Amino acid sequence: MELNIHILMNELEHVSGYRGEQDYLDRKLSFYTLYQPGCVLRRDTLYLMESADQALDIPELESGTALLFLGGTEPLAGDFPYGCSWICMDGSLTADALLSRLEEIFEKYNRWEQGLSAVLSGERSIEALCRLSLPIFNSPVMVHNREYELMGYAEAGNASFSYSLLQEGTNYLDRNITDELFFRSDYLTTLEFVTPQYWSNEGEKFISIYSNIFDENGEYWGRIVIDGVNITLTDGHLALLSVFTETVRALAVRHSGSRFNALEAFKNYALEYLRSPSEFDVDKLLMAMRLAGWKRSGPFFCVCMELTETGQELHSAAYESVLFDHQLHGYLSLEYEDRLLLLCNLGLGLEGRDEECRRLAYIVRDNLFKSGISTEFSDFFQFPDYYRQAEAALYSGKECSSTQWLFKFEDYALHYVLNCGADTLPVRTLIPASILELIRYDRTHDTSYYKTLLNYIEFDSHTAKAIDDLYIHRNTFKSRMKKIRELLDMDLDSPQERLYLMLIFRILKRYPELAGEQEVVL
Repeated sequence: MELNIHILMNELEHVSGYRGEQDYLDRKLSFYTLYQPGCVLRRDTLYLMESADQALDIPELESGTALLFLGGTEPLAGDFPYGCSWICMDGSLTADALLSRLEEIFEKYNRWEQGLSAVLSGERSIEALCRLSLPIFNSPVMVHNREYELMGYAEAGNASFSYSLLQEGTNYLDRNITDELFFRSDYLTTLEFVTPQYWSNEGEKFISIYSNIFDENGEYWGRIVIDGVNITLTDGHLALLSVFTETVRALAVRHSGSRFNALEAFKNYALEYLRSPSEFDVDKLLMAMRLAGWKRSGPFFCVCMELTETGQELHSAAYESVLFDHQLHGYLSLEYEDRLLLLCNLGLGLEGRDEECRRLAYIVRDNLFKSGISTEFSDFFQFPDYYRQAEAALYSGKECSSTQWLFKFEDYALHYVLNCGADTLPVRTLIPASILELIRYDRTHDTSYYKTLLNYIEFDSHTAKAIDDLYIHRNTFKSRMKKIRELLDMDLDSPQERLYLMLIFRILKRYPELAGEQEVVL
């Protein structure tokens, strides 16, 4: 679940002050962590710090950074770049207690999004969405269509409407409510708003928020109203309402007779993005992902599946795509250039890439396919690059092992680079995942395993020269290499593996911007 500062401020206690993002609908926080000096700041991460004074010492602080201060004096708005958001706590919570609370919050909203997706994938009603969202808004929720027919609402405990909703014996809103809406001078002018809005009365603080729903033709279908008589509604609630609106819209279109297919929308947008990543509106794909129950971050890998000449007599890409949709949980199948692209989401309860490859091996062999398998990646929007990596695995695998069916990129990476060069694939896809894990381990544990491995490879396993260059004791070097072998999923005694690592290190030196992105010290 991606959150923002406004939503977190709603959930946290002991807040002494905060400053939100410029756009309250920009829900961009996917992670949270304790700030470590020298780390590269990410726009999707909330950084916990002791005080605002610590943040002022960060030279690369820029717009879009999100910070949370454990205590201290509330910072002045002019102390940070425009667009930099923060929450200041009153100092009564320890870092461990605050991390525990953040874990609860992120998990709460993650379960909510999963619940919304579960309702969409079944045959449940808009009312089910309202009930599911009642704990999120902590206020009564109502959805009506353009005829003022009540499509769903939820009340519980203190979260209840202060007025009667229905005309007696009907499913329509009470006449007093509709009359009030008709006679409000601003009602007709608000029907065109496409983002959630505040709804206020004269002399009263935001008594409710609402969001219009439009059908697939862009015509007004109805409205969601979150009544605010119990709490003060904030920008955080507006951000949440934008997510809820898209889910209700999907069911509303289905209710109107034109069935909304979340999976089909996801596949179509993913194909458009694959064809033109730089030109596509990623927000459309993000929303389709959410409706299909996928998250942007997580462990993924790609499969490039090619039908053999014999197989083409029995199969078609379209037919196989439909089969995979129904048979393989956690996969998205796309027909692309007479091949099948399978995107595997290991975050959906699958056992791991190795286990999935074993399962795919039976399917590939039994159906006379040949398939290239990419390495893992953590950002869904990188899948076009890793599809190309899977293609490279298929290309090299067929050259080197023509009698086999399944080709993992790491088994053919050296062959591909030597034959096709390092400029034919995005640089990030050439770096073994275990090397990136080693870099992240160094960053987290303040170790120097990457530098040690670099010296070991560059001095061609000549231990004495590597030790002299690092200025460390022999026992320290041996201890580091033992740990490196445990962390790496590679055989460092293999000449082929050492040659490939040597090429990778040269590539990182050739592309210093990539080294900076991975926080590698060369």
